[in-house]
Amino acid sequence: RAVASSSDGASLWAAAYNGRLFKSKESGVSWTARETNRLWMAMASSTDGTKLLAAVDNGKLYTSTDSGSTWTARESNRAWRAVASSADGTKLIACASDARFIYTSTDSGVTWTARLGDVDWQSVASSADGTKLLAGSWGSNLYTSIDSGSNWIARASNNIWRAVASSADGTKLIAAAYNGQLYTSTNSGSTWTARETNRSWLAVASSTDGTKLLAAVLNGQLYTSTD
Repeated sequence: RAVASSSDGASLWAAAYNGRLFKSKESGVSWTARETNRLWMAMASSTDGTKLLAAVDNGKLYTSTDSGSTWTARESNRAWRAVASSADGTKLIACASDARFIYTSTDSGVTWTARLGDVDWQSVASSADGTKLLAGSWGSNLYTSIDSGSNWIARASNNIWRAVASSADGTKLIAAAYNGQLYTSTNSGSTWTARETNRSWLAVASSTDGTKLLAAVLNGQLYTSTD
């Protein structure tokens, strides 16, 4: 259901929905099962792979500070949909569709603060320093923050914002509308440009500089961009 990687690609994680977490220390050559069977929904990793965040659908958030050897349950049971992490793993963001809140943490997930409620949240992304955030909702706007989630501004128009991704500096963004188009921004979300055609977009990813993009379609193809 979800994957996460260290910046060098050596430490990889795969989360199975109604299964376990799986770790590879050698770029996917071999895998070791961790934690227990849960409805794992989303994962995020610090760049060095030591600090991890995993979310369970209708369950809790789980954090690890020892490369996944041990895990601690955090927050409350919610329909968690997406998570993201700063490069050092201290600033975290998670969104839930049922609680209709975004949750942020500045201490690697020990404590959490509810932000910006009453929206069916589906996706989140973070800059490397954790200050610039992007969140997508089901049937509402995109939202951006430049202060680690304390304040938010509604962007773009109402859509089913299924997935979002950010460059390391938070200036170049991509958002995927389910049964809609891809949208890109080069000014931290102030303005957006529609790209490609209407498809059942499911997931997006970005290089650190935001020039290379990857987008996936449900039961369809992968699309790449180098500009």
